[in-house]
Amino acid sequence: MGSTGDNLYRLHQPAAALARLEGVEVIEVHPQARYHDDSVLAADVVVFTMTLDVEVFRLIHQRRQLGKPSICEVNDYLPDVQSWNPAHASWSDRRALFCFDQLIRRCDATQVTTEALGQRLAERARRITVAPNQLQVLPPLRAFPTQISPSPERPLVIGWGGSIGHWEDLRTISAALIAWLQRQRHVRFELMCDPVLAEPFATLNAERFRFTMAGSLDHYLAWLERLDIGLAPLLPTEFNRCRSDVKFLEYASRSVAPVLQNLDPYRHLSGTGAALLFDNTDELIHQLDRLVDEPALRQTIACTAHALVSRERRLDQHTPSRLAVYQDLAQRTTPTEGPIEPLLQQAAERPLTSLPGLHQLAKGHWRLGINSPADQQRLLGVEALQRGALAEAAGALAEAVRLDPGDAHAFSFLGHALQRQGRLADALAAFERAASLDPLQSRPVRALARLHARAARFYAERAATLNPSDDLPQEP
Repeated sequence: MGSTGDNLYRLHQPAAALARLEGVEVIEVHPQARYHDDSVLAADVVVFTMTLDVEVFRLIHQRRQLGKPSICEVNDYLPDVQSWNPAHASWSDRRALFCFDQLIRRCDATQVTTEALGQRLAERARRITVAPNQLQVLPPLRAFPTQISPSPERPLVIGWGGSIGHWEDLRTISAALIAWLQRQRHVRFELMCDPVLAEPFATLNAERFRFTMAGSLDHYLAWLERLDIGLAPLLPTEFNRCRSDVKFLEYASRSVAPVLQNLDPYRHLSGTGAALLFDNTDELIHQLDRLVDEPALRQTIACTAHALVSRERRLDQHTPSRLAVYQDLAQRTTPTEGPIEPLLQQAAERPLTSLPGLHQLAKGHWRLGINSPADQQRLLGVEALQRGALAEAAGALAEAVRLDPGDAHAFSFLGHALQRQGRLADALAAFERAASLDPLQSRPVRALARLHARAARFYAERAATLNPSDDLPQEP
């Protein structure tokens, strides 16, 4: 529910565009929202955006019982994430990999950003639908300066901005780029990123290098308007092959000439005149030399890129086809045979707009977030539980259930915090309370099953110690 590029391009902006269509209502739901499950069971179509909560598998199963489709959105092939990426620690965890695999296998369709990513997931997914990144707003083509050759008053500005996950991508070109910059006159390189990525460029003076701290997407897009040329280096890793072409979209939208790695995300631009591609650092330097020496070429590429995105990559142009995919899935999905539990049928028929805490953003567009003090305490407790801060988690979750005694999820997470502290009787009571508050949840029932199995083993071993015998008859 944040403001990063992925949040905006893959969640907030598509939701707003869908809600503008006739007869469509969209609710964006925080995964820890109090009425998350209620909204999931009531909606006609749900898109899970890379959630790794096993309780979602229960919701997918229940939606299938009701004849309602579930879709998962996968933006990157995260099992391939590189070792230098901060996300690698999480994605080398067996449980995360299991959840990633099962989410794809269990959903009725998997929505991806690129054909390459779809191919990686094809063996697991029941159906692949490709929904590339698009732009919601495209500023007009910029007015280029009349003095287009580099000068002290108007240096040529080359730039790159991105996350620390691109550490090795940028480092690989840094030596060649630094050597090239030192030979240039009136050319400056700018970075917007984590400070650690700027360290290799510390040898360059202020005339040739500037650093800007990373910020919001709006901050980044405003910074792009200072650039003449935008770089997108990518090492030929499996993870990078499945990335999207969003950096091209961003450069093109701000009338920046793109110089991009000749890898899967950008190969579709070959021959369009909207970008220059390179395979290695020698080709990168050659393309930069061309753009420095040929100002007219630089402007032509920027104009062509802007025109291509304006013509083909606007969000509203593609939203009807996205809706058609969802409608087709809804029509094809039929309820499973057998009776449906009355509580589940009741949840399915609840009007979405009746959920407490809904915030209306526009006609047909709502958001269900972390609104109340109880919500916020639950979220703090879950985050502390994930960090292993058990006392902090138990304290926050106890406060959450005090503020909202009807919150089954808070009781369930409290049970886990108490169990991991060794407070088994208190954990048992918390899980039983969660199961009674929401009989449709599986998390507390699974926890109770494990606790009772543990107790059964303990008492069986104790009984065998007190009266060892293999042939005692079963007591009535």
